[in-house]
Amino acid sequence: MTEVRVKKRALVTGGAGQDGWYLIDLLLSRGYDVYAHSRIAVDPILHGGRVSWRIGSLTDETFLKNLLAETGPDEIYNLAAVSRPAISWDIPIETALLNALVPQRICEYIRRELPACRLFQASSSEIYGDTRAVLQDEETRANPGSPYGISKAYAHQIVGAYRQQYGLHLSCGILFNHESPRRPLNFVSQKIAHAAAAAALGMTETHELDERGKPILSGGKLYLGDINVRRDFGFAGDFVEAMLLIVQHATPADYAVGTGHAHSIAEFCEAAFKVGGLDWTKHVAIDKTLLRKVDSHFTQADPSKLQSQLGWRPKVDFQALVEMMVQERMRILMTSLASADATRP
Repeated sequence: MTEVRVKKRALVTGGAGQDGWYLIDLLLSRGYDVYAHSRIAVDPILHGGRVSWRIGSLTDETFLKNLLAETGPDEIYNLAAVSRPAISWDIPIETALLNALVPQRICEYIRRELPACRLFQASSSEIYGDTRAVLQDEETRANPGSPYGISKAYAHQIVGAYRQQYGLHLSCGILFNHESPRRPLNFVSQKIAHAAAAAALGMTETHELDERGKPILSGGKLYLGDINVRRDFGFAGDFVEAMLLIVQHATPADYAVGTGHAHSIAEFCEAAFKVGGLDWTKHVAIDKTLLRKVDSHFTQADPSKLQSQLGWRPKVDFQALVEMMVQERMRILMTSLASADATRP
């Protein structure tokens, strides 16, 4: 007798990252059986030990096929990627393989073996490049300027081509900047939050290093590149709810996922240092070596399609997002300081 599976089975690639964390928690709360992939080993007790982890490289075609065959998912959320434009210049071939070819291989596997499976592909606002469009939506012309953006644009278009050619339920979410307390320190948003938290606690130096190999807060200063760059900053926890809505919708499609509001890096600094009652201009300095030769200087989503068709609205606004990030970094630093004090003779 064939076993009847009541629960939906979801596979989350890149499950150990920021988005994976929030998405896995959301799927578990909805009663899913969750399988998650990570490139490196993770603590199996994460998420209460309710997740079945698979460890390996998705660019290994045999590993990818076995992963899909063994998990047999009803839904796939492909979040795995080389995730920073700056890093993509250092590893362009790996970026192309993971960000572009892996999504196509997933589409091909679904076509051949799992035609009822639904796919969410994490696309990116970086596909627009340094666009002149005031607002960016699903119809805005792609003009990527980095290996990251180019690879994401390829994946975005190949997913759409498979959807049209084979009638499969394959969707892309064009994700604008989304942050959270779980953002790694090598992202500018978390770097700012960390420096603001340290300064609020009276620190002038941090042990954590920036991309120059120097303390994130050095001599009481946070060094940044172009602080006039504007981004549509949202909360990762809100974005994963959009992912789930997109996959559950009867008709597959692409959606711009963002708040519809843009803020500069300078505004992010102002909000972050304000949490500790500090004047950001006294703690932020410009380092021209951190300026990017190729960058998207302005992103602002037009999420009207997502809002009108799926009813999605962000719950966390910009100020609340920055505050939660700084407060969590303060908690982490205070715990670390207390632990260091406890070990002193």
